[in-house]
Amino acid sequence: MTETRVRIPLRDQLWLMMDRPDNLMYINSVMWFAEVPDWDAVSEAIASRMVEPHPVFRRVPVRRGRRWYWQDDPDFDISRHLVRRRLPSPGGRAEAEAHVAEQMGLQLPDDRPIWRAEFIEGYHGHGGDREGALLLFRVQHGMVDGIRLTQLVLGLCDRDDDDPLPNVGRELSSSGGGVLGAVGQAGAGLAKDTLGIARGLAGATIRFPVTMARLTRDVVAPGGELSRVPTRVVESLADTIDPTNMTTNTYRSVFRLLFEPRSPELSWSGHAHARKKVSWVTGVDLAAVKRVAAEHDTTVTSVMIAAVSKALTRYLDARGDRRVSDINLMVPVSLTPSTDDLPEELGNHITLILMRLPLGIDDADELIEAITTSMTRVRYSFEPHITFATMLGVAVTPTAVQHAVVDLFANKTVGQLTSVPGPVSEVRLAGTPVEGMLGWVPMSGDQALGICIFSYDGTVSVGIATDAELVPDPGRVAEMIEGQFATFDGWEAPA
Repeated sequence: MTETRVRIPLRDQLWLMMDRPDNLMYINSVMWFAEVPDWDAVSEAIASRMVEPHPVFRRVPVRRGRRWYWQDDPDFDISRHLVRRRLPSPGGRAEAEAHVAEQMGLQLPDDRPIWRAEFIEGYHGHGGDREGALLLFRVQHGMVDGIRLTQLVLGLCDRDDDDPLPNVGRELSSSGGGVLGAVGQAGAGLAKDTLGIARGLAGATIRFPVTMARLTRDVVAPGGELSRVPTRVVESLADTIDPTNMTTNTYRSVFRLLFEPRSPELSWSGHAHARKKVSWVTGVDLAAVKRVAAEHDTTVTSVMIAAVSKALTRYLDARGDRRVSDINLMVPVSLTPSTDDLPEELGNHITLILMRLPLGIDDADELIEAITTSMTRVRYSFEPHITFATMLGVAVTPTAVQHAVVDLFANKTVGQLTSVPGPVSEVRLAGTPVEGMLGWVPMSGDQALGICIFSYDGTVSVGIATDAELVPDPGRVAEMIEGQFATFDGWEAPA
């Protein structure tokens, strides 16, 4: 039988080459059940709905000269990728979190397709008396991005309603022209944006005392680190201009990408380690989160990020860290909306943006407004286009250069944050209801923190993955996040 060999696109090749012993470039996704699904039915679903339709799950990466290919594994045996095991007694949440964390630090064999699905029985951490189970997927990022892996995992399941799964992401360019289309859009809107910039700066001149006060606050707040002054000056001036001004926001993004220094030294700073820890919060009432969002005229994601901000502020305070006004997080952004009909060749259709997370803001209205404005500026900018083009450029450089550039950008941030809307109603795998699910994108460089927000069937879950040496107590972070929601106006249902 002739072996098929398919060239690996540059957008996938970069993720494939980013594996490090201390930060593996694997996506980890866990699904849990209050009862144990049938093992044979689960195996059949994975084989027929995931492996057979998508050849990359049967291929290994090989290098021929300067090019990389996905090549059929002549010895492919799906049984080598499906693992069945039991949690140690008593099989509670602590044992489940410890097992997932242990797996995150283990590299899969690279002489076979780089993925594994673990069917884990003996789970009693769902709050019921009956024995449940976990299903853990680990996939090398070069094969598929996290959003499409989530769609794949959900594709294993059945649901009663006919509602499609929620789309995630948007086109890289609304004109459909990709990066070149974005250049055309930028030129078309330049005159309008320039007028908006002039008006904004004129207004800033009129409000000079207020503008200077804001600028001083933003510059001084990081703790006197002069290396952070240039980006603060640019951002404070950008704040005087409408948040939908595409040109301003793009200049602001580019300046931050180029000149933002390494993340400030705090208790979680240091070189990455292979050992990881995880924890998660489940059962957050989505209806209550939506009430808070309506109360503040914002989105569910903004409310969730606000809870993360308040929790991380408390965590740093508890560790005795000095106060900082913000940190940076790396956020994946989908370049094309995901659908139920995934392409045969999966690959990566995401880029990354640099999100500034404000810290130390006690007033919920001010905090949520700051987060909403920041997200609006990213939405109305070409930052995703710029980072995507940069990633393609980095992919053709030697490995040492790739690692150096990745570290340069990764170390401007503390970690990764992803937010994915899941099904609005219950789904079943092999006839067994899914209680919940989460997924973690990998960390890179010296990042110490990964946060995943996932909504499903009327609830929201938040997963925390950390470097075990730098953030040894992710459970404490998770508890702090859970405790913040009740402090927001609108959380309690009206009487």
